[in-house]
Amino acid sequence: MLDFAALMEYAFENRIYESDIHGIEHWHQVEFNGLLLAPKTGADMDVVRLFAIFHDCRRLDDGHDVEHGPRAAEFAKLCREQKLFELDDERFQKLYDACKLHTSMHRTGDPTVDTCFDADRLDLGRVGFKLDPKKMATEWGAKIARKSLTSGVSVFRMRPWIRSLEL
Repeated sequence: MLDFAALMEYAFENRIYESDIHGIEHWHQVEFNGLLLAPKTGADMDVVRLFAIFHDCRRLDDGHDVEHGPRAAEFAKLCREQKLFELDDERFQKLYDACKLHTSMHRTGDPTVDTCFDADRLDLGRVGFKLDPKKMATEWGAKIARKSLTSGVSVFRMRPWIRSLEL
């Protein structure tokens, strides 16, 4: 069994950089986005939830920190080795790849990894970016992005708008 709350608290307490942009509110929104997408994409919900916890916990700053994904993947590996959570090797590899590649790769073809990518990208409104359907890794992420562009919703109101969606 995975204790997501305890693991999120541990990752948050051990983060490198305290951020309002990439902090706990973002982690919670990424989790919500991933759980919204997962039933449609066939993604592994546990991996998606773990991605939300780990993907930005090793940022050095809010700028263009290209190595934060690989550092996050290694931190997830360390936590697994410390028995803070259990995943079989195949599922852990998906988590590792999603963390490592989430800012450097557009799409992998794996539904779980790609859902993780979109869960993060769907929260770009918080920093003033419109959602771009072409930059989404899944069909469902692209559908949400297209709908956001035609809905007239402000990028800064994207979180409540996404939370009101029914897919």
